[in-house]
Amino acid sequence: MNIKSLLLVIISLGTGGLIYAQNFPKDTLRYEITYDYSYQVNKEDTLSKQKELMALYIAKDFSYYISLNQKKLLDMARDYEVSKVLPDRKALSRSKINYTIVKEYSTIKSIFIDRIGQGTYTYNQNLDKFDWKLQEEQKDILGYNCKKATTEFAGRTYVAWYTTEISIADGPYKFRGLPGLILSIYDTNKHYQFTVASIKNSSSFCNTGEQLQKPTQITYEEYKQLKKRYKEKPSSLINSGGMTFPKEMLDLADQRAKEKMKFENNPMELTD
Repeated sequence: MNIKSLLLVIISLGTGGLIYAQNFPKDTLRYEITYDYSYQVNKEDTLSKQKELMALYIAKDFSYYISLNQKKLLDMARDYEVSKVLPDRKALSRSKINYTIVKEYSTIKSIFIDRIGQGTYTYNQNLDKFDWKLQEEQKDILGYNCKKATTEFAGRTYVAWYTTEISIADGPYKFRGLPGLILSIYDTNKHYQFTVASIKNSSSFCNTGEQLQKPTQITYEEYKQLKKRYKEKPSSLINSGGMTFPKEMLDLADQRAKEKMKFENNPMELTD
């Protein structure tokens, strides 16, 4: 797919379909944090590890977590929609991580947004609760003194390192609830690892509603069914976004999905 076609698809994802009204939070940021995210898609194959640079934007009452490549692609699509000037191909990076998470501290709610096929969907739920076990062990990360903690989440045991020097009870992905910012967290098999890459103060204004593709509101149960359906037979959703693809392409997508399901047998969340 060429650059123009890709940007047009991204634009169509953001403007088409059944769009709902949601008050996405907006405010001046306090911190912009990046994490190196490493994950192993096949539990037996250490060579199946993949990497992505993730960003956590923190304001007073919310945080916004997204792949940096995805954010760049969305920014390019918005710029192209206005200017009609194509970006340099070298600047275009495909993201493997399609979801975005907004945590609202004041309401103790989260907004989960994900792209499935040609649609973008969202569901709301309470912020996850973690039963952290605080440890005495300490170490330095990026010049910050960090303390150790452990917890269980979705079928895995995690080790986290957090700093009270940044007294924000947040972290990458859904992780939260420690007496300071999480700078590093990994499961005990080290299949899923988040390591802070940079921390900087910020005074930029962030309107999460403008940063995101306009999603369709669904429930968590509907989201799980859509993910399962797309994983098993992507052709059933590929043609649902207003664009039509030939049968040969759809059959190939279904065949590849079967092969991918066999190989990618190590999801981050093993249980609900």
